Amino acid sequence: MKKMVNDSSNRRITHLKVLWEKNQPHIQIYDHDTEKVTTQSLIGYGLSYQVPTPFEKVCVNYGDLFKAKRQNRCEKLVKSGKKCGNCIREDNIFASQFHNVHTKDRSSISQKILKRMEKENILYIAGFLDGSTKVGTSASNRIQTRLLEQGAIHAVLVVETPDGITVRLLEDLITKELGVGQAISTRRKIDGLLNPLMKDSLQEELNIISKRVKERILTSGITEITEIDTTWDNEYSSEKCWEKIQKYPINLSTGSHDMEILSVVGRVVALNHSSGMTLLADLDELLGITVEYGQILGDEISVQAKLF
Repeated sequence: MKKMVNDSSNRRITHLKVLWEKNQPHIQIYDHDTEKVTTQSLIGYGLSYQVPTPFEKVCVNYGDLFKAKRQNRCEKLVKSGKKCGNCIREDNIFASQFHNVHTKDRSSISQKILKRMEKENILYIAGFLDGSTKVGTSASNRIQTRLLEQGAIHAVLVVETPDGITVRLLEDLITKELGVGQAISTRRKIDGLLNPLMKDSLQEELNIISKRVKERILTSGITEITEIDTTWDNEYSSEKCWEKIQKYPINLSTGSHDMEILSVVGRVVALNHSSGMTLLADLDELLGITVEYGQILGDEISVQAKLF
């Protein structure tokens, strides 16, 4: 049974992106009435809203372009997906150069990309609670932000390189020769948070893998590297609200909702629902969708208690 409140005081807003600033989670919001983009802390943020039918979608890039005063590049409204056609094309061009810069002739790469490659980078091994691990890279000055964005639980920072090209060569080497992948699906991250398999032994597993990785790097012939061997832990994932947490049974892109965010791992949130239950949801379901935000009574939910 649905409970919905239609109130002229409700604001029309679109949640655009989850941002990690100074190691704290924030949400970027576009207000349709004031035509302003703001950023609010996610911890303690109230998700009290209803999704109208039919609903409107806004390109999730619009907020960044708005702040940079370049929103004329963005079509703003989206028919399907999360980005408009112009932003998809620009993002694809950038990604094809940025992520494959180490495999291309430098004459085919833009100076903007090559300039970004001049920064120091870190190669890391990250782990998740379902037991999966990955190798990844990040600019040295935003390594903690990168790990928080990805929702990693633990990580080992293995080596630092003088540029972004060298670190990508090492990343591909580790994937090819040691079989360590470069991506973990959101589904697996959520599965791990719901049913953690390796909470106590994950860091130990990462240490074993990182030693193999370092041994291979030291015999690779690539000499311009600095060994790090530093560990990192996601403090948010160890908060009590994640213990025996269950999945929120309603997709955030439909219906009415009334809850408060307690903690964030990547884009996945622990919620204090108005029913009193602590539940898990993927904020990506909500991003880009225009909602009516205010004093909303959420839809009734039914969640079967865990048997442990």
